Amino acid sequence: MASWIGSRRPPSSCTARVTTLPTRRSWRQSAPRHHAGWRRRQHARRRDPRRRHGRRSMRRSKAGWAVLGVNGRRWNACRRRSPMSRLIVDRARGIAMAAMLCLVALEAWGEEAPAQQRQCLDASSQPHGSYDLPRLLDMAQCLNPETREAWERTRQAELAVDLVRSSYAPQVSLEALGGFQRTPLPIPTTLLARGYFTADTREFIPSVGVKWLLFDFGRRAGLEATARANHAAAEVAYNGVQQRLVFSVTRAYYDYQSSRDQLRAADEAVTAAQTIQDATDAQRRHGRATVVAEAQAERQTALSRLNQVKANGAVRTAYAALIAAIGLSADTQLSIGGTQGQAMPSLPDEAVDHYVQKALAGRPDVRAAEARVKAAEGEVQSAHAAYRPVVSFSGRYYQNIGALSTDGSPYYSINKPGGAVFLNVELPLFDGGARSAQLSMAHSRVQAAQDQLDQVRDKVAQEVVKAYNDLRTSLEAYAEAQAFSHAARVAYEAALDAYQHGVGTYTDLANDEAVMAQSESALTSANADAQIAWMALALAAGDIRVTP
Repeated sequence: MASWIGSRRPPSSCTARVTTLPTRRSWRQSAPRHHAGWRRRQHARRRDPRRRHGRRSMRRSKAGWAVLGVNGRRWNACRRRSPMSRLIVDRARGIAMAAMLCLVALEAWGEEAPAQQRQCLDASSQPHGSYDLPRLLDMAQCLNPETREAWERTRQAELAVDLVRSSYAPQVSLEALGGFQRTPLPIPTTLLARGYFTADTREFIPSVGVKWLLFDFGRRAGLEATARANHAAAEVAYNGVQQRLVFSVTRAYYDYQSSRDQLRAADEAVTAAQTIQDATDAQRRHGRATVVAEAQAERQTALSRLNQVKANGAVRTAYAALIAAIGLSADTQLSIGGTQGQAMPSLPDEAVDHYVQKALAGRPDVRAAEARVKAAEGEVQSAHAAYRPVVSFSGRYYQNIGALSTDGSPYYSINKPGGAVFLNVELPLFDGGARSAQLSMAHSRVQAAQDQLDQVRDKVAQEVVKAYNDLRTSLEAYAEAQAFSHAARVAYEAALDAYQHGVGTYTDLANDEAVMAQSESALTSANADAQIAWMALALAAGDIRVTP
């Protein structure tokens, strides 16, 4: 763009207008330079400061209006702008074009959303079909705000690694300096009676600078090790968030299924109570039941209906908890599938020590604590490197476009390149103990990270042992609940048959009906507890497999 500066040739976009509309300057250039009258006129023009400065100010004002595009006088802009103003205008146009392209690119990038997120949003806004547990987990992984936050932290840690790695490359910058300066300078009175003269300078200096840190003897390596360790910690922390989310949604799912089973048991209890009440009414009509038995049957039916209402409210509460765990809005309506045909987990084949060792080797919080120890060790390396010298290179290439005038004399212009190259070696000798304090702080952070790692390991071992014992207890309780439910139902059916034939009492029938309702509730709770306990052991051992 600026290759024509100094050649007195306008840019190609204005060439056609200049050739078709000759200017006064082109007529002067066509006149013979050896003509005596022409030389006298040129000499007088240069000697007349008012004419010279007036024409220069007029040129500047016209060039300024032409830059703004007033009345579309593009030919005047091309004809009357100075090389410096033309360069400024060209640079401004280039910057404006680059800014426009950046805005267009950012807008296009902002309109693109990840396909997975769009799919999840569509699934949440337009639910269809029945949602089983795997489908709910897939939806939660991309809608839950906690996972999105953890993912952004992972991206930030990755960008921090790139930021440290960029310090190994040279830094290249483009700069431009322009302005006007009037400087009074002293001069011997033997040369000038007033003892000073005034220098007017106007310059425009575009330049390209290079800075390159060559050697720092381990400082950047320590920073890179710290950044990579922090990135590894962020990645495993993200995996841990996903595993906890899977456990949270699974627990909410089985709690919801348990509440639905409780509601189903409450419905059966209402049906059984109504059956008993009908049988009591029949016995009362035949004179084999008292008024007290009839009132007790009505009371049992009312109590069963009350428990049914409570169970229905528990279902709504469990559904709201499940929707919140997924990350959906509270008014979202989904059809949640049941657990029919789902096998119960079995007793662990391995001893508890196997799961403890597995958790210590691969659980996300343990691996994150180990990564934090490595990050602290990288800070120690950087603190040690602060005692060593730093070698850097810097260079600059520039173009000096300017003019100089002294005491109102004609301007003398220059348009020449220049450059500079430097090699800098820096070795701190005394800093008041700052480096020593930084090194001590780095060692302290390493020790704190190691203590935190030991604390996490102890906590993990306790959680694994507790989850292992809870799973064994839940499975044993489920087996006993099955036997209890079967026996209670057989006893209730026998008592009901005996009561209907007039050989049983109402008290025995009511007790057997209450025990049967209790056994059904215990069975559904034991089923949900066993499923949740199995998932809790997988979470404690770090054995939950999360697919992206």
